[in-house]
Amino acid sequence: MSVFDLPRLHFRGSASTRLPTGPRNGLVDLATNTALTADGEPFPVHRPPSEYHAHLDETGPRYDSEGREAPAGPFSGALGRDFAGNGHFSINARIVSAERVAGTPDTTDPVVGRAVDFWGHYNEYLATTVNRARIFDVDPASDWTTTLMVGQLGFGRDGRSHDVGYMATGSVRGFSPPRWHTTGRGCGHWRLGRSVVHQFVVTDEDLRWLDEADASPVAGLLRAARTGGLVVQFALEDQSAPQAPDQPSAWRLHGTIAPWRPEELRTYPSGRLLVPDATGRNRMGNLTVAAADGQVTLNMITAPAPAAAARDLELRTADRLVARIPAHAYTGDDAALTSGVITVAGALSEEDVTGLRLVASDGVLLAQEKEINLQVDDASVIVEHPRSAEDADHDVEVVVRSFVRGRPAAVRDIEVRQFANPAARPSGPVEEIVSPSAAVLETDDTGHGRFTLRGKAAGTARVLLTSEPDPSGLDHDNEDRLGFWAGAGYLSVRVLPDDWHLDEVEQVDYDVVYREVFAYYEHLFSFMDREVFSLANRSRTETYAKLIWQMCDPRNKSRTYYMPPTRDLSEPKARLLLKFLRQQQVPGHLLLPSDPEVLPRTRIATRDRLIAVLREAAMVELAVMLQYLYAAYSVPTHGAGLEYVRRGLWTPEQLQLACGDGGETLDEGIRSMLIGIAREEMIHFLLVNNILMALGEPFHVPKVDFGTINHELPVPLDFALERLNLGSVERFTQIEKPEHQVSDLRSRDGEPTGEHADHGYASLSELYADIREALQQIPDLFLVKKGRGGGEHHLFLRESINHEHPDYQLEVDDLPSALYAIDVITEQGEGGVLDEDATEDSHYTSFLRIGELLRTAPVTGPHGELWSPAYPVVRNPSLDPASPAVESVSDPDARTVMKIFNQSYSMTLQLMAQHFGERPDGSLRRSDLMNGAIDLMAGLMRPLGELLVTLPSGRRGTTAGPSFELSEVPAAISRPDVARRAIAMRLDDIAAQCAKCALVPARVGELSTFWADHFRAQAEGM
Repeated sequence: MSVFDLPRLHFRGSASTRLPTGPRNGLVDLATNTALTADGEPFPVHRPPSEYHAHLDETGPRYDSEGREAPAGPFSGALGRDFAGNGHFSINARIVSAERVAGTPDTTDPVVGRAVDFWGHYNEYLATTVNRARIFDVDPASDWTTTLMVGQLGFGRDGRSHDVGYMATGSVRGFSPPRWHTTGRGCGHWRLGRSVVHQFVVTDEDLRWLDEADASPVAGLLRAARTGGLVVQFALEDQSAPQAPDQPSAWRLHGTIAPWRPEELRTYPSGRLLVPDATGRNRMGNLTVAAADGQVTLNMITAPAPAAAARDLELRTADRLVARIPAHAYTGDDAALTSGVITVAGALSEEDVTGLRLVASDGVLLAQEKEINLQVDDASVIVEHPRSAEDADHDVEVVVRSFVRGRPAAVRDIEVRQFANPAARPSGPVEEIVSPSAAVLETDDTGHGRFTLRGKAAGTARVLLTSEPDPSGLDHDNEDRLGFWAGAGYLSVRVLPDDWHLDEVEQVDYDVVYREVFAYYEHLFSFMDREVFSLANRSRTETYAKLIWQMCDPRNKSRTYYMPPTRDLSEPKARLLLKFLRQQQVPGHLLLPSDPEVLPRTRIATRDRLIAVLREAAMVELAVMLQYLYAAYSVPTHGAGLEYVRRGLWTPEQLQLACGDGGETLDEGIRSMLIGIAREEMIHFLLVNNILMALGEPFHVPKVDFGTINHELPVPLDFALERLNLGSVERFTQIEKPEHQVSDLRSRDGEPTGEHADHGYASLSELYADIREALQQIPDLFLVKKGRGGGEHHLFLRESINHEHPDYQLEVDDLPSALYAIDVITEQGEGGVLDEDATEDSHYTSFLRIGELLRTAPVTGPHGELWSPAYPVVRNPSLDPASPAVESVSDPDARTVMKIFNQSYSMTLQLMAQHFGERPDGSLRRSDLMNGAIDLMAGLMRPLGELLVTLPSGRRGTTAGPSFELSEVPAAISRPDVARRAIAMRLDDIAAQCAKCALVPARVGELSTFWADHFRAQAEGM
């Protein structure tokens, strides 16, 4: 049963938490989510967040890492040590032993030394790997409600998982509440050594055993057990000391992976529970006990350090000795190898019905059994405020489990009481924040009982479950009652503010969402400004309105990537964000219709030829991405489509087909499918460049000219900027067609037709097959040092990759990583390369699907014309045509916007080139240059492209479109400060041009100005 079952894996290491301390500063009213000044007044939401931060730092008390007032130290102010914490929880741990025989840890099994990872959930909106687990407070005004949320377990990798892979990965559901707190040692409020236990389960349904598990006999036994899943129990011991602000907390970590059975709790350790005396003076934490086959196993994961109590222990009933535990078993190297899961000789019989006691060899009582143990798996509960006292839609069902001497059993007269935390509501405490459906309940013979909680008043509380008399005057966070809290079942509950009046707000612009939603988070959290973007920045917030809604969608609260990480955004406020998204989709310019007036290939044999082909591949990937974006832009936005429905030009079904639901969910129609494919092509462009840079070449930015490209590339495919229609979809399908579906043409006698000359490649699949072969055949290719082949490139990757390689970041620094990069490209393009059973659509199958959707759409014309959602954009638009393959745009307004678009495109590539020129192995996620490039794509190129396709081209019946023309190829500037001044100057010019053109949305120029100011200030600081 649970960690008492065999086999077991034990791991040790370190953990890092970035718990934001802003809500712990005592100047927050959780009843309304309002930031307060030192005199208790709400801080004006229209004032800059930096003013509030300065107010906190100058006038507030000092706070330690746990949010408590602390003595003077090396930092000052109320911002706390990690005010800028982003809510991330990460570990660095390895398996230290495998236990097949109880009490005999094995350090020779191949699993020993392999990594254990806690990842976050896969983010399907951004398609990311390397997602982080989360940490947050259910009650920021309490010391004891810090909850973890792990999205994925992985163990068994050695180095990078595409070198030596994971043995198993699996999805994790729900929260991991804190259990078994023990106080630390030290002076004042700094208590090094404070520890807490967490536990989660990966069910068999969510567990994926991978081929590498065959390398480990113990992993093989775990895989064969199939008891219901795996349980992961671990303890965190605080190792942080006072230090500079905005630093993560450091923890020692140790834990156990073992079989799990469905009848056990998911988040609370199983077994017979022993708790210390209420004062905790013996420094003994909670522990559980189980016995079988002449052995007794103690789960002493919070056992004291050797200096605290190096004494032999005895486990006893009222009248006999059950087992002896020598000091070295729980304090020495043996305990380090077993994470405190200790097996000794001993026995418990059915006649032993009295409670267990743990005593020291000198007779001092250390802990005694809590014979009735009442627990709740979901002990961290966030409740939506009801619309009214009768509103049952937001009730939360609480499942209570009862155990008598460690076994499920019926318990009667369980009292349900709540203790509201007055510190959470400085503007006015309340007696109750929830209404339980029962004040007294009982459990059945299987130890199950239920009741519901309904929000009553915004705030926080502990809901206590006990079958014992409740002590009078119970303090919400009184450490003297630690033993009582540990033995009683309880829930940490937060009821969100009553925001239902916001449902009546119809017109939701930026000012509304900032006042009602964003201001609170800007005041109390600074990680968005430091790591992503400030929500006080109108242009960037409007640019990412869709992503903001998707991250804050209440349906995603069970995912680690949900925002805000504190999970205290009410549903009415979340719906404001959806209305804000809809408002951003209202078109500023609406276009309305008017009445009509293969031969054999030459093998890549040399390094130089391989580099040349890789550069051609980079051009192919960039050209493919641009034509997919062009087709996506040619489809009206959801806001425009909604207006067409209102005017009777489209049906709701046509809107759904073209644009989906406009970002409310992932169902965004053909338009979104095209944008998603284009994003993955951008990743292919980066992957090819990563291979080039690993070979010692610079980041390659090709100049794509759609008037000449089809004569320059060795792939005989028709690359063109063209609107979405069946013809363009057929071209896209041919580009992505797998190699095995490309047939040679032969004459009647079976001989290939045509000259026996090197004509290039019939498909991209062939191109990458030759590159893959050359990488394997040409010696001494890679010049980059191991581990320096990329920096956190993990956007727009498939969930199937995340299942087996949640650590993957597109790095290329040797042959295996280069081959895997090629496999990622071909898997996304044609499918069936990395995983033949993958359910995700490849680009090839996606285009087949889009073609079928267009062919089966209802006809719209009197002659049975097929419906097409696209604007009549010109094919291969150009400002300055140099060949008949392009079409000149002559309309003055369209030409003005095209020039701004092309400069924005050039700047995007310039920022990428500069990043890789300065820091080729630097983090993309933390690079201002790459973040700026992404912003320019989303905040300049996208709205300008969407505007261009609605403007006349100058030729009757057609509209313009983005031409992606470069006046020169962007390249890195050798001096970083000069580069940033040059970038700022060009961004200023773009902003000035935007200001002169009334058609361009204001946020485009504002965003360009923001980045110009940012890079100018950065240059001055160099």
